[in-house]
Amino acid sequence: MQNKDLNLLKLLVILNEERQTILAAKRMNLSQPTISIMLKKLRDQFDDPLFIRDKNNLTPTIKCENILATLPALLTQLDKLYSDNTQWDISQLNGDLNLLISPPLIPTLGSQLIKKLTLLAPELTVQCSHWAGDTPQRLENNPHQHFGITYLPMETNKTLLEQEIGGDEFAFVVSNEHPLQQASIENVLLYPLAICLIPGGITGPSKAEQLIRNLKIKKKINLRTSDISLMTNLLKESNYVGVMPRTLQALMQPYFRFLSIPHEIVPQSYQRKIALFCHQTNRNQPLTEWLIKEAKEILNSI
Repeated sequence: MQNKDLNLLKLLVILNEERQTILAAKRMNLSQPTISIMLKKLRDQFDDPLFIRDKNNLTPTIKCENILATLPALLTQLDKLYSDNTQWDISQLNGDLNLLISPPLIPTLGSQLIKKLTLLAPELTVQCSHWAGDTPQRLENNPHQHFGITYLPMETNKTLLEQEIGGDEFAFVVSNEHPLQQASIENVLLYPLAICLIPGGITGPSKAEQLIRNLKIKKKINLRTSDISLMTNLLKESNYVGVMPRTLQALMQPYFRFLSIPHEIVPQSYQRKIALFCHQTNRNQPLTEWLIKEAKEILNSI
């Protein structure tokens, strides 16, 4: 194979994942005619059609499947090699860095991550926003210095990299003056219930509501909100019982009590996973790897 081009090999992988040249073009930020030219070069170099059109999709040939079996690991090693040979200095970061973070994670993970970023990269401006329903699309359309952090499961497509960085338990939360002392199902049912909502997740009832419904408990959810300030004010001023992530526990003490949710509702040691998202073009980039490493360390320390 002469005139080897790393991007041509990447195209093979992406075409196999997307099965349409127009989707591959969008993912590689190239025009569809450019993708067609690149595919022709690949066909000439390998002396094989590589992909056969089947209605609206492309199907790999046997030779293409054999090539694809070796490519992902090879491309990952090559990306790592180039990254390792590049002298990256976080202090040289500048411009805007967009962080889109699930609201419950902003006061804890978000604040610590931003504190360290701005300390190490003083010329960088961090723009922090709430993760919302349109965040995956924003990350797809803005590959440069746009990153998101939220709870799983999250509906995205293959354009985005999803990297797990930790997990979080959820608990019942009440004010210190609340009469609830033991979080049994029977006791919790006596009070209005507020659910901490995770924006942009799988549509339908929250995970907590699903678990309550599975037990066929007739309990109305009185409030769903992603606004942490609203929830804390409500819990402080009333007998509401909240369902909130434990990552907020240290921040909310000593004014609130966190009570473990009974194992009949939530299995013991159950955690909702947390992931970092970004455009696939940022895979193995030094900034991406730094954010993943720091986010993991922060979550482990909370």
